[in-house]
Amino acid sequence: METPRGTEAKLTYKPKKKLFEYTRPLPAGLAYPYDWGFLPSTLGDDGDALDGLVIHEAASAPGVVIKCDLLAALRVMQTENGETVRNDRYVFCPHKQDAHSESLLGENVPDRLRSEIEQFFLASVSGTDKQIEFEGGTIPAKLSGTSIGP
Repeated sequence: METPRGTEAKLTYKPKKKLFEYTRPLPAGLAYPYDWGFLPSTLGDDGDALDGLVIHEAASAPGVVIKCDLLAALRVMQTENGETVRNDRYVFCPHKQDAHSESLLGENVPDRLRSEIEQFFLASVSGTDKQIEFEGGTIPAKLSGTSIGP
């Protein structure tokens, strides 16, 4: 995990320094609705590790590793400083044995939750040089055999 649920600021892991840095505050009144993190040893088109939200009932802490299953992916085109790259966002849930609630396991992300997550991502870049656009909606992930984690 990089930024825990409920945090009102963006934290970023800096691999060379081996620490988490305060990046910026989120817009007033906005907090991360779920834990936000990255997949170690991955690299997206933006040059950073692949990112995702972990949908569960508790907040973790920076640096905590949670074994997860992939629920869905949001296709995102991100423009920053005049350059546009694909920067998808992924939605995960903890493995069944680690989850407090099984309500999302075995299903794709409900439409209302998808919409709320998209609205969070749009609002979270307000006041920055970044602009994001969702392409083609949410890509459901088949849970059978799709697992992320160490």
